[in-house]
Amino acid sequence: KIELVHGAILSGRRISFAYYGPGGETRRQVEPYDLIFQWSSWYLWAWCLLREDFRLFKLNRMTGLAMEGTFEKRPASLPDLSMETVFPDAYQVKARIRPECRWRLVEEYGPDSFTQEPDGGLLFTGGFPDRDSIVGWIASFGADAELLEPEEFRKDIREFAEGILKNYL
Repeated sequence: KIELVHGAILSGRRISFAYYGPGGETRRQVEPYDLIFQWSSWYLWAWCLLREDFRLFKLNRMTGLAMEGTFEKRPASLPDLSMETVFPDAYQVKARIRPECRWRLVEEYGPDSFTQEPDGGLLFTGGFPDRDSIVGWIASFGADAELLEPEEFRKDIREFAEGILKNYL
């Protein structure tokens, strides 16, 4: 896959593929510009003919790649892949985390992302882009975390856990 995409970039040829994203599967035809290694995966920076704009495509989500006709390169700069741009904070989160998970908070968000409470527990504060990110993050701690704010998402976490529990009854 990466060889075909790289070859298309070097030769100035369009590529088409099926793309699997959160909204389902779509067929795309793109003008490829750059391969980018980010977030432990390869991505293609390309002009998408369907969306008529530059888009970032994860190579692992592509199937049925085919090289097509040539194209004239457009002026293109690399995307801004800063966390603030790609995953802007829409919600501020407060969560109580057990002290055994201190290493994880430091690794993911840095040592200034939490304060230690008198009983040893950790009070985390940080931003998240959406509800699913919050629910998934809290759930990934199992019983070692409790979401305090936003309070309205506590119900979502309970429903998520109940959904999992139903699979094991």
